[in-house]
Amino acid sequence: MLKIPKAFMDAPATKTEARKKQEAIQQVQAKLEVKARVDMSAEVAGAGLCPDCREPMIPSHANGHPVLSCTACRIVIPTKDEPAGQE
Repeated sequence: MLKIPKAFMDAPATKTEARKKQEAIQQVQAKLEVKARVDMSAEVAGAGLCPDCREPMIPSHANGHPVLSCTACRIVIPTKDEPAGQE
């Protein structure tokens, strides 16, 4: 016995129905859009604030490199690179 795929049975019959279905899908996807919770902009992370909680970050060193860290959020951001050969 030949079975017809479900996608064929649920397919819209006209272009208008297909367009309406596509618009409905796009509306649902727009509602599900994920936004980043961290702000790496110059006003926040560039100013030394934690990109998550926006509290001042603590200057420290990690593996000999200068970094800014937030212990509450467990975020570490490297600071400006040193010139090559000066470690």
